Amino acid sequence: MKTLRSLLVLASLLFTVATAADAPFEAAYRASLLKSFEESTGKLLSLAEAIPEANYGWQPMEGVSTVGDILVHVTETHYALAERLGTKPPSGIDRKKMSAAMRTKAEAIAATKRSVEFMAGVLAAIPADSLLPEVNVFGAKVPKLRVTLLPLDHAHEHLGQLIAYARMNRVVPPWSK
Repeated sequence: MKTLRSLLVLASLLFTVATAADAPFEAAYRASLLKSFEESTGKLLSLAEAIPEANYGWQPMEGVSTVGDILVHVTETHYALAERLGTKPPSGIDRKKMSAAMRTKAEAIAATKRSVEFMAGVLAAIPADSLLPEVNVFGAKVPKLRVTLLPLDHAHEHLGQLIAYARMNRVVPPWSK
């Protein structure tokens, strides 16, 4: 946590000082952010494709998410985080009705892909000068800069969960073959 605070302070200073170095820093940050998001969500989606539809209702024990629930959650969260970054979901997207639109494997993968593409667009387009203001996320005020990292954190968290689920069902992640 101390390291994260130090990084946020450093990032704040870099964005505050108006120098010619800001443009290269912003470009490098954005490129790194988008590449990491693409890698984590790409693995998540490829694993979702590898898991048989019959396993989408599987859960390791009662009271925890199913494979399908994980994809619904990831999809809903992309739209929620986009809103925190100042971008409303596309017309027709209602996060509260996501699970009803994601009942089959094909629907779940398609909806998750759309949310990934939408979030990537949000991350690519957010102006650097709007990254410092704070917004409420999970009951805490954090700079929007931190919010841009949450989709990556979240994708990795649920990728790990799906890997465990897949392995318990003898599904090998595609990148491990």
